[in-house]
Amino acid sequence: MTTDAVVINRRGPVLHARINRADSGNACSSAVMAGLEGWLEEAHAPEVRALVLTGTGRSFCAGADMAEGTALLADPKALQAFLRRGRDLVFNLRSAPVPTVAAVNGAAYGGGLELTLACDIAIAGQSARLGDRHLRVGQVPGWGSSAMLPSAVGQAWSRRLLLTAEALTAAEAASIGLVTQVVPDDELDAAALRLATSMAEHEPEVSTRMLRLARASRAEETSAWDLEWQAQLENLAAQRPGPQPHLHADPD
Repeated sequence: MTTDAVVINRRGPVLHARINRADSGNACSSAVMAGLEGWLEEAHAPEVRALVLTGTGRSFCAGADMAEGTALLADPKALQAFLRRGRDLVFNLRSAPVPTVAAVNGAAYGGGLELTLACDIAIAGQSARLGDRHLRVGQVPGWGSSAMLPSAVGQAWSRRLLLTAEALTAAEAASIGLVTQVVPDDELDAAALRLATSMAEHEPEVSTRMLRLARASRAEETSAWDLEWQAQLENLAAQRPGPQPHLHADPD
């Protein structure tokens, strides 16, 4: 399956998705969401045993699509639906039926960081940069980063990333456990495929049970997801139409 916004292909037992909007930093538009929703639906096929997510060009995903989101500021219900769709996408990726790998090939900011955190394992090319970055654009998270970061990197680093909006290099991200491996940029695709294939080769029923155990700690995040969404709604209610709110997008 291939769309303009997301390219999807099978590589043996691995279903690979590549966000394909390099000219916008692979920002997560409605078209991207639709493509990734289709990818997750295909993941339920019995021949699919693992997933890989990456981006085209120099960005993994710079966040929610700034142009699309800003255009909806005058219609609060439509804007809320757009953001809720992204939140649901990230949440569904987090509960995909098979193991998931984020191959972070460049900037992963805002919603891009949240897509990374939603995957079971993340690896990065050496030029990757990762950060929450919401504060840089006058926003709070809405797609789960405040809920997922503590279990990924610990409370102290979670607070630092959320409250400073700084971006980490790939090496820095590896040092705190945000990614598990850093490879040369031109080796990232092959490394992600090897990792996903290694998870796909185990007996399916046992692998499913192990996946459930590996994700068990996520049950504690439920209230944090709810608290984050409430903060997102409060932040949106406090804004007025105009060019200043930029939602998640941060291509720098």
